[in-house]
Amino acid sequence: MMMEGIQIVDVPIRWVNEGEKRLDAGFYAQDVIKARILIENLKKKNIRILHLNNLSKDIFDGGRIKKIYTNKNNGKPYLMPLDIFMFILKPRRWIKPLRYIQKWRIKRNWIVITKSGTIGRVLLTNRLHENFVFSPDLIRVIPNSEGNTIIGYLYAYLNTWIGQAFLTRDQYGATVKHIEPHHVANIPIPRVPDLEEEINQKILEAHKLREEAQELLLKAEEMIYSELGLPRIDEEDVEYFGGEIGRLVRTFEIKAGELDYRLDASYHVPIVNVILKNLNNLIGTKIETFETVARKICIPPRMKRPYVKNVAEGIPFLSPGQAEFIKLFDVKYVWKNIRNKSFYELKEGNILISRSGTLGRIFLVTKYLEGWIGSDDFIFVEVQQKINPGYIIAFFNTPYGKIQLLRETYGEVIDHFEEEHLKKVKIPIPSKDTQDKIGSLVIEAYNKKDRANQIEEEAIKKLENTLLSLCS
Repeated sequence: MMMEGIQIVDVPIRWVNEGEKRLDAGFYAQDVIKARILIENLKKKNIRILHLNNLSKDIFDGGRIKKIYTNKNNGKPYLMPLDIFMFILKPRRWIKPLRYIQKWRIKRNWIVITKSGTIGRVLLTNRLHENFVFSPDLIRVIPNSEGNTIIGYLYAYLNTWIGQAFLTRDQYGATVKHIEPHHVANIPIPRVPDLEEEINQKILEAHKLREEAQELLLKAEEMIYSELGLPRIDEEDVEYFGGEIGRLVRTFEIKAGELDYRLDASYHVPIVNVILKNLNNLIGTKIETFETVARKICIPPRMKRPYVKNVAEGIPFLSPGQAEFIKLFDVKYVWKNIRNKSFYELKEGNILISRSGTLGRIFLVTKYLEGWIGSDDFIFVEVQQKINPGYIIAFFNTPYGKIQLLRETYGEVIDHFEEEHLKKVKIPIPSKDTQDKIGSLVIEAYNKKDRANQIEEEAIKKLENTLLSLCS
């Protein structure tokens, strides 16, 4: 029932009396009610219903413990909740090795779930994740022997609208929302043996493709160093004025003639000089500015975003926050007759660079994304025909590209940079064979990621439709 824009629903009193006796309306949201009715109808059809804890050895988080951050040389690589979903898997922070840190490590084929802020995002961990320490703000689900045989099915179910309804219904908190391990443990899991095997195999196939894609992207970055002969660089290797004391506040000095009309300290960080020196010292590789490498660099005009709920009336919309993840979350659709649509349409082979908020993230437009609408928070780049776009992405994933770009940042509340800033970045241009050798790995990685997303989407949709059909 709807009354002046307010949704009113009736729920059985037994739903209120059970469990934690919740009186908040979100616990009885429309999707939650539909999911509960679906589970009850499946029971009536003699479908076996277990809870997630019946298929798990343990379900836990890392606990609310104070974290001590440090540098790369003295700490362990640490992934925050959203870091675990990044396509190129890199730590942004390092944490001191404390006695309880072992509890924060994970193993492959665990299910991890975000528990605070943006809650209910689910990931099936792979071999690469074992190299990191995971945030305690993630719920870990360790499958038991029975759960391990259908781990892909469990993952897919938690990503259906049904699983998401149960995952998010128990959230609590006024400013920052949370869920707890016991909420996850009580999620009902319908057992449909014939369906389980098919869904499980599809998800494991997608899971393997994602791991391979991340490995290829990391390998391409490694080849930037090995093929071009560039030395590795790190912020910790840079000398600061005043020795260790100066390093604590990153103190350095520059000559007045080097100011380049910029008085912000971030523009003059010493590592930039190391980068430019190493690039200029390359033998047999031409150094060009990005302006000469690109055929076209543009920022589309600011756009209104008329979102639509009916998919048939819209075009999928890609934002920087979505593009950086290994899988797509919460894809929205904008009206298909949006004004100046040609400015925002994505074309295969083009490059997108995030220019507002989280800066300098670089992405390849694949066949899968062609025709989508890209956010005006991207810089749209079309490279020269002689340049491999995959090579460009591999270079910008290294400090040599990323730091040059980020030094140009301006803005007080929200960071930005513009086309002219990108044009000034210096980039080594090796032979076409070397470009293709590196760039082909990047292109293959993006295609594997897209294929994984398609397989997962098909599996989840089939699981949803089958569960609904079993109730009819």
